[in-house]
Amino acid sequence: MQIDSNTEKNLAKAVTTVTAPKRSRSYELCIKADALRFAKSYQESVKTYLESIMMDRFHKEAYLGLALSYKYLKEYKKAIKNLSKLIKIDDQNDEYFYELGVCYLSDGRPECAIPQLVRAIVLNKENVEAQIQLAIAHELVDEADLSLMIYNKLIETNPEFLKAYYNKAAMLMGMGDFEEASKTFFQIVKRNPDYYKAYLGIAMSFDKLGRYSDAIRYYKKFLELKQFSEDAVFARKRIDELKQMRTEKNHNLRLI
Repeated sequence: MQIDSNTEKNLAKAVTTVTAPKRSRSYELCIKADALRFAKSYQESVKTYLESIMMDRFHKEAYLGLALSYKYLKEYKKAIKNLSKLIKIDDQNDEYFYELGVCYLSDGRPECAIPQLVRAIVLNKENVEAQIQLAIAHELVDEADLSLMIYNKLIETNPEFLKAYYNKAAMLMGMGDFEEASKTFFQIVKRNPDYYKAYLGIAMSFDKLGRYSDAIRYYKKFLELKQFSEDAVFARKRIDELKQMRTEKNHNLRLI
């Protein structure tokens, strides 16, 4: 099909009048601040985000970026202040409530984090990171039963989300339930044999249970995967100690 000359003229005219949308100075400053934040120049990014907000008091991306920069600088109260302002502008974004909850946790206020994280989950039931943080918050306010319930639900609905298993196992260790902790760590390595932290968890659980030969075995498995980590120093030291304990025990048995 041929396009007649009049149509061609109309198309040509339209092309000449199409221009890219004009970007505001606030938008440009926010983009610059984002780049600074990604480069970990957090102090400089804060200054640039503030300039962006000065030009547009409703620039959501600038408020979020500013809060994240403050979070990375560990200035949690300032991060909380700006996230609260952001939520006044838009209270339908789960990311804002999630970040606010995380900042409350980092600031040592888990009781304040809980309602923010609940709100994030209400807005987005698929936000598994908010669920993890909520479980941590409940643990910190001595509500271990609620934490376990959240972890179990996460594992049930997201069986490949290994962070839920790991956090649950670590919590069980903290509660002194080393048997259940070891079982949960085993669930991790069944799904990912290279999850080195799980081997260390298994070794430490067996260690606490007095199963020293099994503990040595799994400390060695951990070392096979992570021989140069800080935890490797502890694992090697503990292997030597357990071998010595085992030798002394056998020697005492022979004497009897």
